Amino acid sequence: MNQLNTLRELNPDKHISSIGDPAFSPFGRVLNISGTGSMLEFSLQHFVDVEVGNTSYVASDVEMEKYPVIAEISRTLFGEMDIQAGCCFGFNTRMNGMEYHKSSEVLGAATDMVLMFGRVQDIKIQDGVFSWDSRLVKYFFLPAGTVIELYSTTLHLAPSRVSPEPFNAVIILPKGTNTSLEAEPNELLWMKNKWLMAHADSPAAAKGAYVGITGPNHEIKIIS
Repeated sequence: MNQLNTLRELNPDKHISSIGDPAFSPFGRVLNISGTGSMLEFSLQHFVDVEVGNTSYVASDVEMEKYPVIAEISRTLFGEMDIQAGCCFGFNTRMNGMEYHKSSEVLGAATDMVLMFGRVQDIKIQDGVFSWDSRLVKYFFLPAGTVIELYSTTLHLAPSRVSPEPFNAVIILPKGTNTSLEAEPNELLWMKNKWLMAHADSPAAAKGAYVGITGPNHEIKIIS
């Protein structure tokens, strides 16, 4: 909790909640599944790259997917669908955009991190233009060792680190998610099972992603 209190002091303009706060319930739930600890430790040791940029993402790692807990998550949370397990890691501190999937996402924190959430229901569509107001964002502190399920209606993107060290998160999704489309991107559909709205001031926007985020590109001040 000291870590959370320090982040709150550094970011007085943001209401950063604990993941155990009832405010998290519209976005997901905390999971208690045996065996996730070894999976998180593997991620922390395996995905280490001194050349890592702002955010790096590996959709599927065959060694991580051998862990028995992955099969358990497939059975209990995805109804025995084929799933992939990978990692999102890097030095990100900004919102940059919001994405959603037509499925749940399991996120395991190998390090402390802050997550920024919104709701699909708050996306505005007017005259064929999609937008979401970043002033609706909700902030949550996720301590290392915590595993959560994010609902399909939860807007999210890469976590923010909370210290000079990079963040590291295990990401579990239906197989093929976040891989290249067979056709050209269409409106918000940016990759397979990935609908994305970028902020104008973001790497994704520079690559041609749909710019639909209005308001500030929020940034977390980290603990030095």
